[in-house]
Amino acid sequence: MMKRTRVFWVWAIAIASATFLAGACESGGDGPSGPSGPGQLTVSVSTTGAGGAAFLLTVTGAGITNPVTANSGHLLYSNISGNTLRVAVIGSHTSGALLRFRVPDLAQASTYNATLNEVAGSDNNLQSTGNYTVTIPPP
Repeated sequence: MMKRTRVFWVWAIAIASATFLAGACESGGDGPSGPSGPGQLTVSVSTTGAGGAAFLLTVTGAGITNPVTANSGHLLYSNISGNTLRVAVIGSHTSGALLRFRVPDLAQASTYNATLNEVAGSDNNLQSTGNYTVTIPPP
């Protein structure tokens, strides 16, 4: 009888430990709503049309730094003032990531907003911004 009790407790401890470890692995340390801490967010642009060649955008949110193009073939000109990033990205683009920027806390990603102010085609004529969708997907 003593041997059965000992085996029972060994199995009970093993099962409890496995359950605890599985729960720890599932969370991945990112918390309930995704990663936190400093990191990089991406501004994505898409269109149903032919695409643009020059984009003027405004991104707002706390602590924006280090804007860079998502495509090494594009040029970027930027100005950060307070919580506002104004950026011009020059280069042909139809859809996908256009630029990236650093933020102090990825858990606050939903508080950042991007607006496409102007877009020009390869002929340098302004296009309708209504044909474009701009998003900042969650990290």
